[in-house]
Amino acid sequence: MKKIDLKYCTKCGHKLEKRLIQENERMYCRHCDTIYYDNPIPSVAVVARNEKGELLLVKRKVEPKKGFWALPGGFIDDGESAIQAALREMQEETGLHGIIKRFIKIYNHESKMYGHVIIITYEVNIIGGKLTAGDDAELVDFFDIDELPPLAFHFQEEAVEQVTGCSLSKTR
Repeated sequence: MKKIDLKYCTKCGHKLEKRLIQENERMYCRHCDTIYYDNPIPSVAVVARNEKGELLLVKRKVEPKKGFWALPGGFIDDGESAIQAALREMQEETGLHGIIKRFIKIYNHESKMYGHVIIITYEVNIIGGKLTAGDDAELVDFFDIDELPPLAFHFQEEAVEQVTGCSLSKTR
C-alpha cells in the first residue's frame, strides 16, 4: 500500500511528525494542527455500448497497464461529481458524449502506482460525438462482447458482466 511521503505541511510549511491518531500512525503538523490521512483516490469507469451492443474500449497510452484495452475512465477532479467525471473522461478519451443510464458498482483496486483506488462505475448511453482517441487513450474502438481483448483491470470484467449479463470467463 502506498503511503503519504510528506515531510513538510502543505498548509504552513512546518516539519511534520508521525503520531498515533485514531489508532493509526499518521503524519501530523503540530503548528497548524493538521492531520494527513492516507485516503483512497476516487476514480470512475464507464461501460458504454453502441447500437449493435458492441462495447466501447480504449487502448491505454500510459501506465499502469499501458497497451492494454480498458473501459474509458480516470480520476475525479477536485470539485467534480463522479457523474461529471465519468462523462468527462468518456468524452476526453473517446470523443463521444453520453448520459448516465445507471450506477453499476464501486470497486476497490490496489495500484502499485497510486495505492488504494476506488472506482465508481456507470453504464452510459452514447448520445453523440465523433469516435476519436484522445487524452491518455492511444486507440478507441467498439468490440463484440464475444471478441473482447483482455481488459487492463480485473474489476472491469465484472462491470462488463454486470451490464451485458455475459460471463467473460466463458468467452475466453
